[in-house]
Amino acid sequence: MASTPIKIAIIDMYDDTSNLGMTCIVAIINNWSKQRDIEMEYQIFPLRHKGEIPDHTFDIYLSSGGPGSPIDSVGSTWDNLYVNWLQHMLLIKKPVLLICHSFQIACRHFNFGNVCLRKSTQIGVLPVHPLVDDPIFTNLNDPFYTLESRLYQIIEPNDENINALGAKIIALEKHRPHVPLERAIMAIKFSDTMYGVQFHPEGEKNILLDFFNEEKMKKNIIDKFGEQKWEVIISKLNDPEKLPKTHAHFIPNFLNLAIGNQLK
Repeated sequence: MASTPIKIAIIDMYDDTSNLGMTCIVAIINNWSKQRDIEMEYQIFPLRHKGEIPDHTFDIYLSSGGPGSPIDSVGSTWDNLYVNWLQHMLLIKKPVLLICHSFQIACRHFNFGNVCLRKSTQIGVLPVHPLVDDPIFTNLNDPFYTLESRLYQIIEPNDENINALGAKIIALEKHRPHVPLERAIMAIKFSDTMYGVQFHPEGEKNILLDFFNEEKMKKNIIDKFGEQKWEVIISKLNDPEKLPKTHAHFIPNFLNLAIGNQLK
């Protein structure tokens, strides 16, 4: 056990809206600390709602998904705080995981590609294809399955800017040979210590089953996409080889890597 608690900062990007993401993230880090017998303290920073952002004294940082456009916030007070924080984290090489909305803002800020609206909302348990052998993917298959819930995407990678920062695209979205559209970027390794993902690795099977089985949510999915879409979501949530594996390994892999860096 560490002699002093590991300090984890969680940036809440949900802007005071109802969500499952923060609940799942907190549950994962609590479970991880118990399994590893590591004393841990965490603090939540509601950036978009209250303008709060962590300083440099934490050991590990996670930044959540959230609603709305990652483009329209350019120049706002909280967005300026966030991109300055991103640059500082890279400079001082702190372990950071950026999830969905956070990842989109980072890609926009560093001009890593075209951050744009999808033709339609992406929602469900879907495959992600790793492009490299990286420890963040330890114990995960190719493809692995994870929750996606997004209106936006990152396409048309700016290789010059990505290479200039020393970053690397490490995963793409599912193969769609019948769709004449570019596959979106699903994960980038910004540095040895900073990762960003377009999906929701925190998604937990039972919480999401309850969510998608709620009458209002079920009707919303069926009205927008048809009953078959809802049935596929439920079927994939019940598959033990899909979401549970990602939930059990992805964020814990990141935390293990972060602890390894802290102990060097």
